[in-house]
Amino acid sequence: MRYEKVVAIVLARVENALLPGKVLLPIEGPSVLERVVERVQRMQRIDGFLVATTDRPADDRIEQLAREHGWACYRGAADDVLERCVRAAQGVGADHVVLIDGDCPLFSWQEADRSIDLHQRCGAQLTHNLAAHGSRMPRGAGCEVVEFGALALAHAQARSSVERRRPTAHLHRHPQQFRILRRGAPPELADAELNLSVECVEDLERLRWVQRVVGERECVALERALDLLVRRQGTPGASH
Repeated sequence: MRYEKVVAIVLARVENALLPGKVLLPIEGPSVLERVVERVQRMQRIDGFLVATTDRPADDRIEQLAREHGWACYRGAADDVLERCVRAAQGVGADHVVLIDGDCPLFSWQEADRSIDLHQRCGAQLTHNLAAHGSRMPRGAGCEVVEFGALALAHAQARSSVERRRPTAHLHRHPQQFRILRRGAPPELADAELNLSVECVEDLERLRWVQRVVGERECVALERALDLLVRRQGTPGASH
């Protein structure tokens, strides 16, 4: 049986309406994007990774950061993220792609590896553990694993701007056409109400607090982060 190459693609851009440049803002030293990548680098079931950003001048900063760290970087369409992912995956010969948002510095690399295992074992075209699709994982802690052929088919079929802005939107909208698996959160991680992505200043400050508690150099496991945040929420006067 032919070996199938699995590549993680970290989606990142500087432009953001609520918090401009958020992926480059620091979390106790390293930036949000650097915190994401350090978790990707702990994954055991991928053959490599790259950062996929836009071809707009503002994202020169992301490409420069990638160069400084020796990360592979692909630049493509700003608003057609599906196109960007397909071209990035083609460029590295990926058979399966793990999609990770660059504003999720606490995503679970362990659960990502387990999702890849399930995906390949079951012959799925899309496997996910996203809160938005009922996994009960905290928002910003999950990822998607998608077969390149399914991603390419979505690229050929998707017409609406909604389906072009999110790489797997077309697949989720046509579950009868694709083999889709949802991997639920294990009990110790099930907290669908909690947001761990960086969407606003309050999110960023909450994650900075976690990093201060565990130490700047620590790549904190999701279980530990959740425990700290739950304790913080129960502390009188704490900011939620």
